[in-house]
Amino acid sequence: MNQTSVVLTTLLHYNVAIRDTLEYCLKKDTYDENLFKEKKRSVIVEVDENTPLKNILNNSGDNGAKLEKLIREFYEEVYGDKSTILNLASDGLRVDHNQHMAIYKGVLPIHENVNSMIVGIINDAHKKEIDVAEAEKVEAAEEAMFRAVCYMTLVNDLCRLFNEYNQARNEAKGEETPASRFIGNDIAEVIKNIGFVRQNARLKDAVYKNMEDKISNLVEYMTGRRDLPVGKKFPDVMNETNETIRLYVRDVEATFRAVYPPLVQALIDQTKAEQAKKEEAKA
Repeated sequence: MNQTSVVLTTLLHYNVAIRDTLEYCLKKDTYDENLFKEKKRSVIVEVDENTPLKNILNNSGDNGAKLEKLIREFYEEVYGDKSTILNLASDGLRVDHNQHMAIYKGVLPIHENVNSMIVGIINDAHKKEIDVAEAEKVEAAEEAMFRAVCYMTLVNDLCRLFNEYNQARNEAKGEETPASRFIGNDIAEVIKNIGFVRQNARLKDAVYKNMEDKISNLVEYMTGRRDLPVGKKFPDVMNETNETIRLYVRDVEATFRAVYPPLVQALIDQTKAEQAKKEEAKA
């Protein structure tokens, strides 16, 4: 594995940890404590130690300083010991599902910024005729996986909030209330995040675009910019959209799992081999 591939692999590994934080935007009976601890470690270690990411940030002026600040703030708010979002207690990991917006606020921009670094390094490798084919395959799979998980969590939240908003309005006999306004603000934030994910996507294949279009249509139904299809109600279009996303996640996850572990294992094997050589030299 050449040095460029090593850098790409560490950045990809970092982005996977960032993306996997979205797991906590999905309600589950239990969350794996060991995976939580590993994510917690991974998010901060790359900016605390002499790593490829830290090196890039140090050499990126104000933009690098801003991204490092964002990463550290994200870590403290979501993973830090004083976090009110994720709390490792005696009965397992507790997740405050009223604070999903704070998770999106960190995950989405951090992942996009690191992804820009990865794409830039791949493009530079092509110009220099450096072989980064394996890392490039993983980057493509991670791009699809990231979009899929973002849409799965965001649309799930959008549907939940939409139902809560309508319930609040119904209880107030159609009137706007402080409660419905609060929910409406969250809906607007989720829709803004969906737009951000779509805007930054580089995928053009028909299957992805079909999912993207269904999500856009759902947003337009909910905001009154598009009439519901004849004979359908909101639960119908919500279920159809969520099913489309579920199938997309299933397929891209299979692709990602086929290419990601071998790349990380190659880096681990190389690191071990280099360490063994150093030990021999000392002996």
